[in-house]
Amino acid sequence: MEKTVHLLIMYTMLVLTLVLFHKGRKHPPSLMLAIYASVEVLTNGLNSLTLSGGNSFFDQFPVSHFIYKPLYCLWVPLFYFYVRYCFSSDFKLKKKHLIHFIPFFAFLIFFLMIWMVKGNHYIWENLYQTNTFLNNTAFAVDLTVKVQYLLYNFLMIRLLLDVEKNRKLLPQIAPLVGVDIRWLRFIVYGYALACLIGIAITVSVLVKNPAVSVINLVSISYFFLFFFVIFYNTITNKFSGDEAKPKSVQLPNADMKLLMKRIEELVAGKKMYLEPELTLQQIATALNEKERNISQAINTIQQRNLNDYINSLRIEHACRLLLKNKEKPVFEVMYESGFNTKGAFNLAFKKMVGKTPTQFREG
Repeated sequence: MEKTVHLLIMYTMLVLTLVLFHKGRKHPPSLMLAIYASVEVLTNGLNSLTLSGGNSFFDQFPVSHFIYKPLYCLWVPLFYFYVRYCFSSDFKLKKKHLIHFIPFFAFLIFFLMIWMVKGNHYIWENLYQTNTFLNNTAFAVDLTVKVQYLLYNFLMIRLLLDVEKNRKLLPQIAPLVGVDIRWLRFIVYGYALACLIGIAITVSVLVKNPAVSVINLVSISYFFLFFFVIFYNTITNKFSGDEAKPKSVQLPNADMKLLMKRIEELVAGKKMYLEPELTLQQIATALNEKERNISQAINTIQQRNLNDYINSLRIEHACRLLLKNKEKPVFEVMYESGFNTKGAFNLAFKKMVGKTPTQFREG
C-alpha cells in the first residue's frame, strides 16, 4: 500500500512539474516550485527504484541506495525559496543564498568519498546493518532534514508574521500584490503541519512505535494532498505576466502630491527607510497603492528614483548619527541607518554628501 501511494505521488508530481516548468518561463514562483518538485520527483524516483529493484539490483548497484540521500537536504531550502518568491516579487536568488545548500553538498561529497575509498562491497555489507558507520551516516541525513524543518519553518512563520504586522501600519490595508494573504497562511502553516508529521515519524522510529507505518502513510498522503493543492492553484491561477499589461496612466497632479505625502509619512515618518531590505512592493502594500503609482510619484515630485529617495533618507539619518556621537564606529552608523554593506553605504554617502562618512565627521 505504502509503495503504491509512493509511486502514485511520484508520477502525479512528474506531470505537474512539467506543466510548472512551462508556466515558470515568465513566473519566478512557478519556476522555483517546479525546481523543488523536480528534485522531490528525482529523490522519490531513486528511492522507489531501490525499493522495487530487489536484492539483485542492490547487488549490482549498491551505491544507488546511498548516493541519492543528500537530495533530501534540498527539499526544505527549495520550498523556502518558493515561499520567499510568493511573499515578494522582488526576491532573487543570490550568491549569499548558497549557504542554504551546504548540507546537500557536504553530504554528497562525503558519500562520494566513502564510495570511492571503500567501494560497492563496503556499501553492500554495511548500509542496512544497524549501528554501522554507513547506516548512521545515512540516518544523519534524515536528522539533518528534521533540523531543517524546525529552522526553516521558524523563518517562514516569522516572515508571515512580519507581513501581517506590516499590513497593520495603516488602518486599511489590501492583500499583498498578486498573492492573497490567506493563501500565504495556507502555504506556511500547511507546510509546518506536514513537517511536524515528518518529525513524528522519526520519533516513532527511534522509540520503535508499532504505528510508524500508519503515521508514515498519513504523512505521505498529507504531503500529496497539500502539494497537489499548491500545484493546482499555481497552474490554474493567472499571474500578471499572463494578462495584457494596462497602459500606464499618469496620475493627476493633485493626486500625485497627495500620494507623495502619504509615502513620506510612511517611509520617512515611520522610519521605514531603516529596513535594509525595503522594497517597492512593501511600500505599495502598506499604502494599498499600485507599484507604478508609487514610482511615478517619487520620480515626478522628488525627481529621483525609489532607491535614491530611500538612500537620501538613510544618509540624512547617518549624518545625524555621525555628528551626534563622534565616538560611535562608522560601521555601527551604517547598520543603524539601514545599510547592510560598507560599499553601498560609502557609495551612497559620497554621492549625496560629496565626502566619505569619515571625512564628513572630521569636517
